[in-house]
Amino acid sequence: MTNGSGIRVVMDGSMDAYMAAADETLAELLVSDSVLVAALREYDSFFRTRLFTQGPAEPIALVLFMNAYQLFLAGARMALSGHCAAVFPLLRTALESAAYGGLIARNPALSEVWAGRHRGDAEKKACRKSFTFEKAISPLEDRAPDIHALAVLGYEGEIDYGAHPNIKGVFGHVSLNDQREDGCKAVTHTSLYGSAHIETIRGLCACLDFGFAIIGIIAPSGPTISDNLVDGLQSLNDAKNTAVAPYQSPNS
Repeated sequence: MTNGSGIRVVMDGSMDAYMAAADETLAELLVSDSVLVAALREYDSFFRTRLFTQGPAEPIALVLFMNAYQLFLAGARMALSGHCAAVFPLLRTALESAAYGGLIARNPALSEVWAGRHRGDAEKKACRKSFTFEKAISPLEDRAPDIHALAVLGYEGEIDYGAHPNIKGVFGHVSLNDQREDGCKAVTHTSLYGSAHIETIRGLCACLDFGFAIIGIIAPSGPTISDNLVDGLQSLNDAKNTAVAPYQSPNS
């Protein structure tokens, strides 16, 4: 179709075509020998079998932690489908959910503030004041500085790469062809990438980097941190570093 400015917009495919392409990439990656996918499976196992064995008694905190896990799964689903830009909004919300769960685990009285957000303007203002990401993760700065730094990096980086519609997150998926025989310029916006494309790799690496931050935020929320939990976290970190190493720049 052509709009009033003489620009012709071409929308090839359909929702069904999008889903089919996404599912094809997902299926290909799930049966591959990708170390990135193997590390994601380690994360999932850790979430389900080890992370909550020493969790807080506060039920709202646990619900928020489970919400973070489910959003992490959704982010992994997007990454495995090759839709890199859609990964970052999900991971950012997962980080927030983990952080707010940690805040309530440390101060259970805040569960009432969180639960009362929609009762009125005053309650909403109190909730927004109490629940900020910076405030929620601040105890980690002394207790787990590496996790704190990764969480801050992830929270801000996710905005750049797609959690907000900023230029890097949008135009990173735009290409220009000004060498057409008809003299026109073609601007293409891509959402899905193949299983070996660097954007798909970027999404998978993001799940590992920021997924570790999510796990790292949740892990110290219990009354104690066992040696077994620490060993598990170190094993996950080693798996992450091994998996992403081939795709890191020499200076990173």
